[in-house]
Amino acid sequence: MRDRVIAEFPVKAGKRADMEAAFRAALPDTRAFDGCRDIKVFHDAERDTFVLIEKWDSFDHYDRYIAWRMETGLGEMLDPLLEGGAAALKISRLKATDL
Repeated sequence: MRDRVIAEFPVKAGKRADMEAAFRAALPDTRAFDGCRDIKVFHDAERDTFVLIEKWDSFDHYDRYIAWRMETGLGEMLDPLLEGGAAALKISRLKATDL
């Protein structure tokens, strides 16, 4: 069963184009990372928030990915682009149920 991650990126006013450019640069490596099965990017115009819906083989794969991203400076890159800085990034980890 694949695990799901929902990541919400609240964009700072005037930084949407920069955030889109950052996604264009980063997503190819994310999609190629071991265990990543799919990422879809959505934009909530009302909140000016990008929402990524991700499928991973496991949360262990996702954790390795996040560790790699932190080592390569993801937080510093996101900080000036997000309303509230990198700390505003919201991550939800979802497991399917049999309901």
